[in-house]
Amino acid sequence: MDIYSEYASWVKEIQDMYMELKEHHLSLYDRFMPIYEVLNHIYEKLHTNELEKDDDIEKIFSVGFEYLHDQIETCKMYLEDVFKNDFHAFAEYDVVFSSLLYIEDVRYELSEKKFQVDEKKLNDLIEELELLVNHHAEIPENLILYVDDILSSVIKDKGFEFYGIIDIFIDVAETLGLYLFEEEDFVIGRDV
Repeated sequence: MDIYSEYASWVKEIQDMYMELKEHHLSLYDRFMPIYEVLNHIYEKLHTNELEKDDDIEKIFSVGFEYLHDQIETCKMYLEDVFKNDFHAFAEYDVVFSSLLYIEDVRYELSEKKFQVDEKKLNDLIEELELLVNHHAEIPENLILYVDDILSSVIKDKGFEFYGIIDIFIDVAETLGLYLFEEEDFVIGRDV
């Protein structure tokens, strides 16, 4: 089975979960959407012969699929194992899961760029977030600020600017003519 067939089968498997993320306006959906939309666009355009396979397209598809697959499978694992397939209970921890996945993205970028990191603090943060989930603990209101603060403190080189795979896929989407974040204009009042 080639990667495109594998992707098509996998999308059928995760479609319900993905749509639940969207319908509940979860930050996990916002996180996955740019990559998902680019992969679907490439898949459809290749399928209808509107796009030719080349090394760049294959690399984009391969990297995006691997990344999205790993991230969604991680979420599915938590949904099934920790929340016993109770999507609404899982959704309550959306911000925690988004934070955990974001931390892993930052960790990867730091490693790739060979930046110095306080690994102990980073691992402690991940463990703290996992404990929140595993014990179904109350989520602090300021969790995102707390995570950002810890991340800032673990990065020893203050020149680090995070530009991760999601950012890259937003750029790829625009290159492919997909404008993912355009909003409709609404006029309040009478039509003129």
